[in-house]
Amino acid sequence: MEKLKRKYGLPTAIAMVVGIVIGSGIFFKADDVLKLTNGKLSLSILAWAVGGLIMLISAYTFSLVARKVEKVNGVVDYIEAAGGKKAGYVVAWYLSTVYYPILTSILAFVSANYFCSLIGLDYGQTTWLVAFGFLTLSFALNIWGPKLAGNYQVSTTLIKLIPVIFIAVIGTILGITNEPAVAPLLPPNTLKFDFGGAILVTIFAYEGWVVATSINAELNDSKKNMPRALVLGSLIVIGAYLLYYVGLSGFLHNNEIINKGDQAPIVAATQFLGKIGGTFFNVFVVISCLGTLNGLTMGCVRGFYSIGSRKQGPNPDSFAKLSQKTNTSLASGFVGYVLSLVFFLVWFLAIHKGLLPGTFDTLTIAFLYLSYIIIYRWIMRTFTDLSFFNRYIMPTLAIVCAIFLTLTGSGLYQLIFLQSFNEIKEFLIYLGFAMTSMFIGMLYYRSTKEPAK
Repeated sequence: MEKLKRKYGLPTAIAMVVGIVIGSGIFFKADDVLKLTNGKLSLSILAWAVGGLIMLISAYTFSLVARKVEKVNGVVDYIEAAGGKKAGYVVAWYLSTVYYPILTSILAFVSANYFCSLIGLDYGQTTWLVAFGFLTLSFALNIWGPKLAGNYQVSTTLIKLIPVIFIAVIGTILGITNEPAVAPLLPPNTLKFDFGGAILVTIFAYEGWVVATSINAELNDSKKNMPRALVLGSLIVIGAYLLYYVGLSGFLHNNEIINKGDQAPIVAATQFLGKIGGTFFNVFVVISCLGTLNGLTMGCVRGFYSIGSRKQGPNPDSFAKLSQKTNTSLASGFVGYVLSLVFFLVWFLAIHKGLLPGTFDTLTIAFLYLSYIIIYRWIMRTFTDLSFFNRYIMPTLAIVCAIFLTLTGSGLYQLIFLQSFNEIKEFLIYLGFAMTSMFIGMLYYRSTKEPAK
């Protein structure tokens, strides 16, 4: 098997954690969290704090494994070591055919949404054409210029912190010094109380830290640098998000944030800086979203390589073959692009036509967290050299977090506590897509005899 070269350092790994996470969700999920907490800022901040705690617990527990395992694709390596080759294959297939394509394609749309706002294009089909262009360019960069893509990830991380820090600092000062604004009216049936759903929405905004493990085999001294990147990156993100959310409430009343939706941060910056300043702020938001798109694409183009390198999946030798010029699998990158286009069409039918649920982004994350339980149980069972806290307390907390997210993602939480069945219906539609992919994937699984654990 051809091997990937170690070409990234700790700054790139931290940049992947911070860069993939910060850059989209915090901008276009803020109003959704407020809606699900009945418009109450205190509960919204609590939801962001709980979501951040789930991220930190999960990332810290993963870091315990990252010190021992380094192969080709982080999380897949961990699942394989913990649950066997078949479990690793199932997760690798899910990541490559469902998780990455869903998130990559929606980030292309989000980036295009803010870009069209920046240049004054009408929303609608134009936004989707721009999104298609962003998606195509992101894959081209990562397939034919992976080193450039890594450098781009570092640079966009620094840039994307600018709008977050601006809202956090200036907004907090305004909130302390200004009188409370009069609340604008909201359309009927805008608010609801679903605290579990609010936490799940924040998890989308916090998601991405695990994608950094996809460069495990390309990271210098990964057994030390990957754990550092996961923990340090998570702490940076949590602090930035909480300060941003408090700051945004200093610019705009809660109801105004809900009314403005995805455009709330742009409106806030424009009110304070004027039209020209608001335009520059919008530029930073677009760069932030494109940085997130780039980070997800970095994981997506490596998906089928991680499968083929294990002699699994369709035509594994083709996907495991690396280009001598770019040190990437061109076949893996191309398939990742095609699958992203498939889910790009799904998002078009969901958002533009209203024919499918628009919750696939959060559901695919909740579904993945369930598989992490295999890793957490493995730590408790076999990591005898760890302290009691690291071996039992943290994995147990991580299991509780994974179960909670699965309950909220599947709709069982809403059914039990809110007597709402709508979320379960949306989950079943998503499950149909996921299980179809899993069925196809198992047709290509090659059984091998594994040593007893």
